[in-house]
Amino acid sequence: MRQCATRCLWLPILLVAGVGGCTRQQAPVAEKDTALSARIEQLVETFLTSDDDAKNAAVLAETRTIFEREGVPGVARVGEAAAYGFVLINMLGQAPDFRLQFFSGVREAANRRELPDDALAFAEARLRQKEVEQRYKAHTPSFPELRDQIARLIKDDQAVRAIEGFDPKKLEEADRRTAGPLKAIFARYGVPTFDMVGVQAANDFVTMVQHQPPEFRIAVLPKLKANVDAGQGEPGTYAMVYDRTQRDQGKNQLYGQQLECANGKALEVAPIDDEKDVNRRRAELGLMRVELYARLVRLNSPDLCGPVSSQK
Repeated sequence: MRQCATRCLWLPILLVAGVGGCTRQQAPVAEKDTALSARIEQLVETFLTSDDDAKNAAVLAETRTIFEREGVPGVARVGEAAAYGFVLINMLGQAPDFRLQFFSGVREAANRRELPDDALAFAEARLRQKEVEQRYKAHTPSFPELRDQIARLIKDDQAVRAIEGFDPKKLEEADRRTAGPLKAIFARYGVPTFDMVGVQAANDFVTMVQHQPPEFRIAVLPKLKANVDAGQGEPGTYAMVYDRTQRDQGKNQLYGQQLECANGKALEVAPIDDEKDVNRRRAELGLMRVELYARLVRLNSPDLCGPVSSQK
């Protein structure tokens, strides 16, 4: 899968100027561009749901053109969802040079109070993470054989999780096969870091941990947190394991990373502590809004809940 109720309502800032020491004039409020808003939302939909490389390249080209012509469209111009979505596309998909240029525009728009609060936090977090990814592309891992082992394990892990031909028994068998190697890796190396295996393999190891018994996740969590604090792990992977561990213990999650079957219904986001601020917390870790994430999980997941009740 190509990895939030809104935290607050955006209120336009009215600029006022004194005239003759007593008269105040209100600056004109920009009219909403409904056509641009609708187009951006279409681009977001394609970018998040399409597996067609050509379509996604076209989306990125069009958003670059919009930025060069319009700058970063704000809430008053295109609405809250489109303003956030435009930031999402560009910070996730664009090439490094353009991403830096775009981020400068995001910061300027945010300083003018034209963007949702979580848009700037998301952009900052994604910029940091993209810079780390670029740095480690040129870095030779200290344990290349471990990187390669993780790459082999994740293929087995993910193959049984495809929607087409999904078989719960095969999934359970695959998780049992990977259990031994994962525990052996953890016992010898701890949680693999970016330095050890690179960004992709480090993230893949944590993904597979999610599919193991609760006691293993509990053992992994503090070491993963130490990696993240040291800049050697991705914050989003910590959120994933933290939320799963909370649910293992019957507690509410914090970041909204866990979806569960409930009462014969389709996958739903499990209960969240302080839900009104969940998108701010997610943005600070470089995670997209919870409502977008949940939709993508449902779209890309096999039928894990069985027949869905006709009564939603």
